Amino acid sequence: MSEVANPALSRVVLIGVSEYRHLPQLPAVRNNVDGFGEVLRDNDYWGVPPENCHVLLDPASPGEVSRVVREAAAAVDRDGLLLVYFSGHGLVDPADDDKLILALPACDPDAPHEEGLPYDWIRWAVAGTRARRRLVILDCCYSGRADSELGSGFTGTDAVADKAVTDGTCLLVSAPANRRARAPHGEIHTAFTGELLRFLREGYQPGPREATPAALTVETVWRSVRDAMLHRGFERPEMRARDFGTAIALVHNARLPRRNLAGTVLYAAPWFIDDELGQRAILVLRHNSTGALGVCLTRPDREIPPEFPVPWRTLISTPTMLFNGGPVARDGYILLTMLRSGAPHPLRFTPLRERDAEERLGTIALSEAPDDLADTVATMRVFVGYLGWRPGELEEYIERGELIVSRRPTRQVFTERPGELWQSLQAGR
Repeated sequence: MSEVANPALSRVVLIGVSEYRHLPQLPAVRNNVDGFGEVLRDNDYWGVPPENCHVLLDPASPGEVSRVVREAAAAVDRDGLLLVYFSGHGLVDPADDDKLILALPACDPDAPHEEGLPYDWIRWAVAGTRARRRLVILDCCYSGRADSELGSGFTGTDAVADKAVTDGTCLLVSAPANRRARAPHGEIHTAFTGELLRFLREGYQPGPREATPAALTVETVWRSVRDAMLHRGFERPEMRARDFGTAIALVHNARLPRRNLAGTVLYAAPWFIDDELGQRAILVLRHNSTGALGVCLTRPDREIPPEFPVPWRTLISTPTMLFNGGPVARDGYILLTMLRSGAPHPLRFTPLRERDAEERLGTIALSEAPDDLADTVATMRVFVGYLGWRPGELEEYIERGELIVSRRPTRQVFTERPGELWQSLQAGR
């Protein structure tokens, strides 16, 4: 779960209550919801489509909230993330101190069950989703005493969290109830959500001997927000998770550039000495939060082997040779393909830039009969093996100047003189 979930397959429900009839007003909550929604919809952090992000500000009834959460839980894909966030007053039912009530605008602290939203309703909806990633964030207190400091302490957060947690769900709560949950005077956010947004926007830079993660997991977020709040003398956020819920990746790490290098040609600096990369040019085939992989463009290795299907040979560009793509997974072929201008994408074709419908450069799966590709494929090159990099590693090569991004057009990939490509890129020709 270290890779950020596909935002198009995910659903988000942001619930905020800032105006109350019987409880102190919480104007910072509106800023909480607006700020969190902006981060989640921003492509630099995650990029959830607006239609997949449901915002409920000062909802009128528990039924309205329950319906939206249930619909989101039913709509999210198995490989997506279901995220439910609540900010407002939290109350514990005086008749049953095991029950957490999320206070809605008309909620009466003496009878919170009448107009409040039982957390059990959220828990049931989340438990019923098919999504493998499920995250609930509660920025609220657990008592009826709530003023500008938002809380008091007669019900432990740990106990409430243990009751609230669902298998497969990670739960973050803003504070233990024996400490004051703060909405600092003069700040635009509550203490917990303010630190949460600050960390998500700034990202995480680890120590000198650690690799910079491409994504921020829930555990990384919780630890950093916890440390920041304790440093400021605020309450200690709590986290509960099962089934590796702490490893859920929430957003991309802002400390790493978000440029997708797939489809980019890189070449080694002349002073860079490396057995696999030195004096080489490479093409990046895939680049995301799990890392990157590519093939070396400058190492024609040997003749196409006899077992390579004969009908495919006419599609291969000069030189008609098998290229040494790299040391990883050398037991199969990678067919790099350039489609003809205006040709539709064949069924077995995967563009290097997957979201670009016009992308002509990609890989294609080897099948028995390529007859249907004769009018579609302009040229092809065959590689065995590839190069692989952990998350952030390829960016580190570029930042150190060891690898340089070429600005030349992608047709250079199929040059008839691959042995001269690195020198050509150095000379800027």
